[in-house]
Amino acid sequence: MFWYDNLYLGKHCISRVNRLKYKITHRIPHPTVYLIALPRSENSVLEMIPSQMLMQKVYPKDDLRIIGMGADRGEAMELMRQIIDEVYREQGHFDVAAFMDEGRRA
Repeated sequence: MFWYDNLYLGKHCISRVNRLKYKITHRIPHPTVYLIALPRSENSVLEMIPSQMLMQKVYPKDDLRIIGMGADRGEAMELMRQIIDEVYREQGHFDVAAFMDEGRRA
């Protein structure tokens, strides 16, 4: 699992981001947190993953690139909208992965 340095964070995650990252990385349950990741397939723009999914030992998290975190589902969806808006405004397309890999937010 790879965490981008400059995560997009919901307003309820900002003050406890390091603690949440530690808990999620070490499989400590945090039921309300949702992660925003770059897609693993070409047919998606972004993926929203409940942090509880990462507690499963068989969940494929080695190739996850986390770019955002929301305190609940609604906050995560708003962050996804914000990310997509920013990418489209600056690049004129919806290729979030290319935008993030350019180093603008990482």
